[in-house]
Amino acid sequence: MKKFAVAIAMLLSTPTYAGLNGTELSLQVLFQSTPSSPPIFTSFERTVTVGPAIEYPDVSSLFNPGSGVPAGYGLVDVAIDVGNDYIEIDFDNAVSNRFSPAFENTYIFRFDSTAPVSITGATLDSNVTSLGLDASDVRFEGNRLFINVESVPFSPSSFARVNLQVEGGPALPVPEPAPYAMLLAGALLMGFIELKRGRRDLLAGI
Repeated sequence: MKKFAVAIAMLLSTPTYAGLNGTELSLQVLFQSTPSSPPIFTSFERTVTVGPAIEYPDVSSLFNPGSGVPAGYGLVDVAIDVGNDYIEIDFDNAVSNRFSPAFENTYIFRFDSTAPVSITGATLDSNVTSLGLDASDVRFEGNRLFINVESVPFSPSSFARVNLQVEGGPALPVPEPAPYAMLLAGALLMGFIELKRGRRDLLAGI
């Protein structure tokens, strides 16, 4: 019975973490023909706050308003959604084509270095990714994630997911006790049954 009480107390008192939710993330696209050629940023860095909505729903959302660059200039019309510990790229908006060949044709995600969340790595989720990326196309350096899509073919059904190794994050308020009422009641019932069973076994041994 004491074990159940301790477990419930820990559950109710332990804060939960939001991962990347509520933190700032910036995205820009880099094109570099060869290792020695000058890099060209084909979009200005666009900063958003990570949350439940799709952060970059279309190609227009990759450009800061008033940047002077025509929305969609040279970019594939993808939708990019950022979760607590992943980034997904969806091609529903796009038509079948191929990313341009280059040394770098790369999405660069820059995470807020002052946020309480810490990202220690990133890996391509090959279980759900249908876009023709290799593990080497994804790299994480400092507080930036690079996804190099050069020469990769795509269609409206293409999809890519990169999982992030996230530690910490903004602490969420501990939920009110009400949502845990049924859990608490169930734990108490199990404790009562265990206590009753123990008494029965004790009487059976007399």
